[in-house]
Amino acid sequence: MRILTTGKSQTDLSFFHMSIIEDLNNGIKEAIRSQNQIRLNTLRMLKSKILAVDARANLPDAKVLELFKSYYKSLQEAKEQAASRPEMVAQLEKELEIIQEFLPKALTREETQQIVEKAIADSGAKTKRDLGLVMKSAKSLNSAIDGKLAKELAEQLLND
Repeated sequence: MRILTTGKSQTDLSFFHMSIIEDLNNGIKEAIRSQNQIRLNTLRMLKSKILAVDARANLPDAKVLELFKSYYKSLQEAKEQAASRPEMVAQLEKELEIIQEFLPKALTREETQQIVEKAIADSGAKTKRDLGLVMKSAKSLNSAIDGKLAKELAEQLLND
């Protein structure tokens, strides 16, 4: 009999990293157990977004995050449109909080400014015409950067 090894030592637990999809599945199970209906519905919606792209849910975490960010933005827009309906706004806020658990933490304004300043230096941008280069460089430095804030800061830092 032959024993197969993974090439990992028993002390190296880094291979136990759970993917976002595994976290999502565990969250669904926990929501069912705790009978938290809003959480369950939100997590199921996230899973349906994944399954709509790949029926076997074999997506890399980066692609899953893109889907979640897109859904998050659509819920934010829906919340803005439902401003006159407080019960709908409250429901959407709860859903947004649940989705945020799966998204990377947002950068502070200061952290974003540091990235934008580095992007300007790296890209050699001088005027606002070079804004595209700065944004591309900023995204490559940190993919979790808030695009609107980064653009605003870049426009302030670049000359006309």
